[in-house]
Amino acid sequence: PFQERNQVLPRQAQHLSQNLVALAQESFQNDDLGDALRKGLQAVETDPTNPDATYMVGFVYAARGEYVDAERYFRKTVELDTTFTDARNALGQIYNNQGRYDDAIAILEAAAADLLYPTPHLVQGNLGQAYLGAANYDKAVEWLLRSVREEPRFCVGWYRLGDAYFRKGDDASAEQALVAAVTVDEPACGRFQAAWRMLGEVRLRAGAVGGAAEAFGTCADIDAGSPDGEACAAALGHMRGTTDGAPATAPAVGS
Repeated sequence: PFQERNQVLPRQAQHLSQNLVALAQESFQNDDLGDALRKGLQAVETDPTNPDATYMVGFVYAARGEYVDAERYFRKTVELDTTFTDARNALGQIYNNQGRYDDAIAILEAAAADLLYPTPHLVQGNLGQAYLGAANYDKAVEWLLRSVREEPRFCVGWYRLGDAYFRKGDDASAEQALVAAVTVDEPACGRFQAAWRMLGEVRLRAGAVGGAAEAFGTCADIDAGSPDGEACAAALGHMRGTTDGAPATAPAVGS
């Protein structure tokens, strides 16, 4: 594709397109998604065969939650450059967000085959999420274990791994993974509210009421007004209202 591109388009148009991509990236980093999209679309118009331009547009659409348009531009990027693993990974995550797990597995398996990709844990984590959504928990555990072994600070990977173990009924492994998620030496990981909530649910199901209360309390303290915070506060209230020593029961995951 690149040889054809060089033969058809003037070099000036190619350079202008790349410059527009750089400007779009700058706007994106400044949280100006509208300007980033405008610059990205100008880059595509200037050079429709520039995969960096189509990827940038897809990336902005994905950030805006406009998944249909994001999918279209990511697919175009892969058509222009079959080695563009970032686009395959992004497309797979779009499919995950849409609940199209079989499509996600197909594209992410191809992305995971790129042994030179600099951040394989991201592809592996997304592939694990796809298998988790498809209710293939053994494959989810396999790929999520790969992701956290590749990058032990990947707290989202640890969280998804805990979710997979929880759904398999392996509470001990689920707790271990979720503790790892919230104790990663990164500030955001310690405030990973969904992981704290699930840790509480795992401990509660296992009968560790004190540990569950601690996890739910931390979860609620992070943001009491969020859906996770409200669920954690409700779980705490339910536990405190339990009388006569009757065991509390865990709320449904994701409720």
